[in-house]
Amino acid sequence: MNMILMSSSFIFPLVTVPYVSRVLNPSGMGAVAFAQSIISYFSLAALLGISTYGVRACAQVRDDPKELSRTVEELLIILAASTTLTFAIYMLALEFVPRLAGDKPLFLIFGTALWLASFGVEWFYQAIEQYGYITIRSIAVKLIGLILMFAFVHQAADYRIYGMIVVFTGYGANILNMLRLRTFIRFVPFRELNITRHFKPMASFLVSSVSSGMYAQADMVLLGFLATNHIVGIYQLVAKIKTMLAMAINSVVNVMLPRLSYYAKNSREKYHDLLVKNIDFVLLFASAGIACAALCADAIIDILGGSQYRTAVLPLLCILPALLFVSLNTVLSQYLISSGHERQYAIVNFTGLVSSVIYCLILIPPLGAIGAALSCSLCELTALLIRCWYARDFITTIRKDIQIIPAPTSAATATGIILLIRQTWWPTHALPQIIATGITFTILYTAMLLLLKERTVTTIIHCIRTR
Repeated sequence: MNMILMSSSFIFPLVTVPYVSRVLNPSGMGAVAFAQSIISYFSLAALLGISTYGVRACAQVRDDPKELSRTVEELLIILAASTTLTFAIYMLALEFVPRLAGDKPLFLIFGTALWLASFGVEWFYQAIEQYGYITIRSIAVKLIGLILMFAFVHQAADYRIYGMIVVFTGYGANILNMLRLRTFIRFVPFRELNITRHFKPMASFLVSSVSSGMYAQADMVLLGFLATNHIVGIYQLVAKIKTMLAMAINSVVNVMLPRLSYYAKNSREKYHDLLVKNIDFVLLFASAGIACAALCADAIIDILGGSQYRTAVLPLLCILPALLFVSLNTVLSQYLISSGHERQYAIVNFTGLVSSVIYCLILIPPLGAIGAALSCSLCELTALLIRCWYARDFITTIRKDIQIIPAPTSAATATGIILLIRQTWWPTHALPQIIATGITFTILYTAMLLLLKERTVTTIIHCIRTR
């Protein structure tokens, strides 16, 4: 179900981005992207790491309805207090920060997202593994957003209307989450609550979640302060492509945290096997994603952005390595969280934030969007190396079970063959190029994986045959 959800998050932008990129032009898209990045920073502060901590806390007590209800209610009270304070600071920022005050209506629109993000309780539904509900609800909201976009966004001046639709599409479903919560939760009397018990374990998640979220958006935010909306608009297209590909690669990996938290307490063997499968899956799909995106970089930019965004090709190539680093970081983060290493998880994310700011300040002024893309890849690589250091004992135990060679080797071989074929003939238009590359790469890549006996592919083939 999460693969379907992530696929929808991949497919819908393929429909919307080409349209809005051409209608709003880079400046309009840059304004919306910058506002969205700013509100994401404030949302991180308001959530206090509960988006991650809540998954683990609820997953560990999901078999005890009373304790689960108490945990959810305590976390909601904490969120109410933190969101109120954060929103007050956000309103002050709109008054006194010139870059924000310059387009106050747009930032006020995104201010509603702060409340919707805090009370979406997505962490609860992930903890009880309600992926069917999450998928159906999200796709329905995306469809409504798609209709609204084509109905109301027709010219460059409509960028604020597009901002409203972005907020609705991203957070509108959270209202349904709260309304449906009473189906699972029976709120207990206030006197039975113990809110303070969450403060200590949340501390590490607060630092880590805020840091990781901030370093994930640091390139966009700093680019917004250091460059024009036009350059931000060019880069936001690159960031969207990276995000879509990362979501597709992580579609299975992202749902594993509740199960890993459960196995960490109940079955070390299954815990070990699931993490190994996650790493194999990441290597398999990240290698393919990077290779295909690199082969089709010009065509992808042409379809999604058009001629106004042709300067985004080089930044896209510079950001592609981050796909592998991000996905491996996700797996290792799941290990650190599920195994109780919150302090190390927090240190890694804080270090990632610091390194991201440093890379951005060094690379963005001389290189613009290219510098932002390079800083993203370098930041994710830095975070990956530090995570590997903290997880070195665990990596040593699973190293013999991980298949590191087959996927990158197969992807490189398939890429080389396609480049040779291109010397003789290849489609000239963007869409046929992508289709031809996708089909040819899939055939060559799968054949090489089978030849090298890659475990995930051979298992899938075996399951298909037995059915």
